[in-house]
Amino acid sequence: MKVLLISDVHANLEALEEVLNHTNVDETVFMGDAVDYGPNPVEVFDLLRYIKAKRVLGNHDAAASFKIDCRSSPPMHKASVATREMITCKLTPRKSLDLLGKAERKLNLEYDGLMIRALHAAPGDELYKYLTRDEAEKLDMGGADLMLLGHTHMAYEVKNDTSWVVNPGSVGMPADGDPRASYAILDTNTRHVTFGRVKYDIEGVVSKLHNILGQDNEVFEILEESLRTARR
Repeated sequence: MKVLLISDVHANLEALEEVLNHTNVDETVFMGDAVDYGPNPVEVFDLLRYIKAKRVLGNHDAAASFKIDCRSSPPMHKASVATREMITCKLTPRKSLDLLGKAERKLNLEYDGLMIRALHAAPGDELYKYLTRDEAEKLDMGGADLMLLGHTHMAYEVKNDTSWVVNPGSVGMPADGDPRASYAILDTNTRHVTFGRVKYDIEGVVSKLHNILGQDNEVFEILEESLRTARR
């Protein structure tokens, strides 16, 4: 079985569509954060539901649904608050926000005998902790064969005698210097993970944000820079 691993779409419809167009899989597992930062929260959430993605709750999903602080990294916090108020919560129907918030904080899945635990951030702190690669090397797997994470916007895989952790990076707003949409594909038969990157219409997303936020706007400038450079 081929399983698409994605995370942190952040209302970037163009990026999500390109990932889906470039992959042919049996299942999709989404590690949270469908909304905020980008211009298309409704369309992204609807598309994730349409493809029947197995999804967990991200910190931005929780913030939009429950009206709490997302506790995002300081460089992006202002942009997250502003886009949540001006885009996510303004455009997304209350019913969809409620559905967004009903996702579990962690999922236990099984594919071809492979026991998988999926969550957004880290075990014990499923919404907020940024788990580094070094920390992942010493992670308590809690009985799972494979742990799937997101949140850091940086892709990595750790596989040793005691841990197997995969973070597919961010579809909609990578933070590793490569602005292409990031994803991974798990082959459950071979127990192998392949990472992928795909170009998408960044200028189209920037144009949408410009129309909503205005060009002479600090939040727009932060998001434009992040989308084009994949830096925080």
